[in-house]
Amino acid sequence: MLRQQKTSICASVPAMLLLVIGQGVSAQDRASEAMNFELGIATRDLDTEDSTSSGDLGVRGAATIPLGSWLFASFKAGYSESTVRTRDVLAHAGGLESGVRPSCGFDSLNGSAGLFVRRPRFGKIGVSYLHGELSADCGTGSQFVSNAEEDLTTDGYRVDAEVYLGNFTLAGARFSTDLDSSDKLETTSVSASWYAMNNLKLSVYGDDLNDRDTYGVLIEHQPDFMGDALGVYVGYATTDDDLPRTRTISFGISYYFGTRVDLKTRDRQYR
Repeated sequence: MLRQQKTSICASVPAMLLLVIGQGVSAQDRASEAMNFELGIATRDLDTEDSTSSGDLGVRGAATIPLGSWLFASFKAGYSESTVRTRDVLAHAGGLESGVRPSCGFDSLNGSAGLFVRRPRFGKIGVSYLHGELSADCGTGSQFVSNAEEDLTTDGYRVDAEVYLGNFTLAGARFSTDLDSSDKLETTSVSASWYAMNNLKLSVYGDDLNDRDTYGVLIEHQPDFMGDALGVYVGYATTDDDLPRTRTISFGISYYFGTRVDLKTRDRQYR
């Protein structure tokens, strides 16, 4: 099944390229022809009903490399450390006593590599390969449910698209993730963004990870006094009511290397 998905994705890329190129060429349609880099830190605090809170802190980097007027390569990498409660996440060989909620430490390393085609006036289409490594330190007797180990490897693919409509951007993505070649997660996400100003963006989004719906809002801003070199964001998300509700507050800061442009231009030509 995974092989068929790979073949389908690979076969669709040339068709996408031809469709975009067939619309015509103009200087205004060309995206950035310079490499762009981004480095940032991010933190999240997660609170699940009837449980203790958990959270993580991490660093991330991204690079966008032009391969032509509209074709780009994208690389991303990140590392984070998390502390979460054990119950509902890990199995315990000796069982858990009633009311006991031990915590675990997690180290997460992830990265992606992809290709995308962009027309700055219309939108973009891209495909990416994703890889992740997650290790746990939970003491004796605790292990991941999926592979009976304290390490978990993930591999996956993502297909995503964006459409630009004036000050609005509509986006959608489809993820397929394998957990140590045993289980597979299929996720669809959608979002809508509005640029209230060229340096201020408000986004609403939703996804169905593991058949559990999550909805969120995110505000991103590039302060003018930082000369378009620094961006900040804050977000809030919540899950549906089928299971204990989880609320997430997120915050991040990014530094942009290279060309200084406003947030709207950065999103549509440089990221």
